[in-house]
Amino acid sequence: MASRRGRGQVLVLAALTISLVILSTQAYIYHLSRTGASAGWSALSGYVLSIEQGSRHIVAASLINVSQGGEASSLGGNLDRWEAFVEGDYRFGHCNLNSTVASQTPYVDGVRLDWETDGMGVSSASADFALNLSGRGAEVDWSFNVNITTTAMISGSYVRGEGDIKHVKVILDLLNEGEPALAGIVNLSYHKEGEWRDPAELDSYSQQDFGNGTYRYSFTDTIPEAQVHVRVQAYDRRDVFVQAEADLSEG
Repeated sequence: MASRRGRGQVLVLAALTISLVILSTQAYIYHLSRTGASAGWSALSGYVLSIEQGSRHIVAASLINVSQGGEASSLGGNLDRWEAFVEGDYRFGHCNLNSTVASQTPYVDGVRLDWETDGMGVSSASADFALNLSGRGAEVDWSFNVNITTTAMISGSYVRGEGDIKHVKVILDLLNEGEPALAGIVNLSYHKEGEWRDPAELDSYSQQDFGNGTYRYSFTDTIPEAQVHVRVQAYDRRDVFVQAEADLSEG
């Protein structure tokens, strides 16, 4: 867990650095375009959008960190640093960026980690932002929400063979913000006789990637339990970790 947490912290620092570079570049473009009204407004719009994009990077990087073992409260601290970066970067008047992390259930400190046994797991971070820019003929009041959510849904069933032999099929659907997403790493396991087993070690194991966020796994083993308890631990392409478990019945 320590190595995963360390990797998440590095990603947070990288996101802060990249976002600041993008923001500084947009500020320079805005400065160069001040001589033309239309060009200046276009550059200002790009600058505001770069702040929104940077905010999204910070929330996503924070979720990566928390989902891999970091403290949930780190989201607020990272956003405080981002606000300071944004306000210190603007040189043409007044700039104020305020963030408020989600606090309503099921969010705590802006983060939701629901890794349930009902076939669905959710890793999510959410924050609201209010941006005010003023000075040198510019006046911007902009509010937006950033929600980064990775969802894993697992389903399936088994066909009974002789005795306790079960032919198991597992379907994983991975989503980012409710839309199909590709997985980076997926670890599937099943519970048998008091311990978790790796079906990839079985000769009968097979997997299929449909290329649209849906993955199918199948394996055959002697499993005494009436239901087959399976668990998926997955990283999406953003490196957000999510876990889900389910009990599969005969079908």
